[in-house]
Order: sequence, then C-alpha cells, then structure tokens
Amino acid sequence: MTTIRKKPIIRVELEGHCPTMSLTEVRVRKHSFVIDEPPYRHGTDVGPTPLETMLGALISCTNVISRRIAHEKNIDLKISRIGCVGHLDHRGIDMEADVPVPFPKIELTIEGTTNGTDDQMAALRRELKIRCPMSVILTQAGTTIEESWSLKQSPAEALSGSHA
Repeated sequence: MTTIRKKPIIRVELEGHCPTMSLTEVRVRKHSFVIDEPPYRHGTDVGPTPLETMLGALISCTNVISRRIAHEKNIDLKISRIGCVGHLDHRGIDMEADVPVPFPKIELTIEGTTNGTDDQMAALRRELKIRCPMSVILTQAGTTIEESWSLKQSPAEALSGSHA
C-alpha cells in the first residue's frame, strides 16, 4: 500500500476578465484561455463553454492522476484517448425544475496500453476514484461516473500472455 505524503493545502489562483455576458478570459500563472458560449446562447463561440471546460478538466485529471498512480506502482500506462459524454439535466439552468445533480451521469472511455495485470489495473481504477479531485467533486455532488477502460498490453508484456 502506498503511503500518501501529507502536504499543506495548495492555493490555486486564477483570474477571469469578463468583456461580455458570455465570454470569460481566464488567466492562470503564465497561461490564458477563453471560455465562451455558442451564438445561440449570446456568445461568439471562440472557446468551449463552462460545462465543456469542466468536463475537459475531468478528462485531464483522469489522465494525470491515473498515470501518476501507475508511475507510483511501477506500471507502464500510456493513455492515448479519453472520450467523455456528459448527460446534463438542463431543467435547472432553465428554471423548469429543482435539479440537485446537473450531471446525473458522465461516461468516460479510456483507451491506451499497459503492462499492468488485471488486478493491478483494477486497483489503479479504485484508487483513481478517490484521488482524482475532479472525480471526487463530481461524485460527491451526486454524479455517477461510468468508466470504460480499453487497454491493450504493452508490446513487451503481450509476449508473456498477461493482460489488463
């Protein structure tokens, strides 16, 4: 079992500039990106929407944390693609109903290669659910995250017959 090193609370600071009702220019460290809405929602479509950005953060967090766990456990894991489908209950946004869970379900499809065994990858997936901050936030809000992993064996392991 890997011991988790205790670290102090880390301060994450961003700044948003809001030139229109739909456009937000976000700055963090030396980076900037825009979040916008499509024209039919009064935007100019120069960037992803806030909800698309949140789902993108889940994709990225899944990649980073799963590969970090693999690295800690000496498992070779290369993720080539993560697909994401979020099921949004729009009634809350439209004030048609009280919607306590805006995304009742999010589906992730993770594709890649590994030298990990079935048991190692099952343990990695269990650990990912409790270590990925985006996953924790969403599941504690009531979202069900369904993961479908499609992993091929790394070339060196494929010869030994082990598979995940």
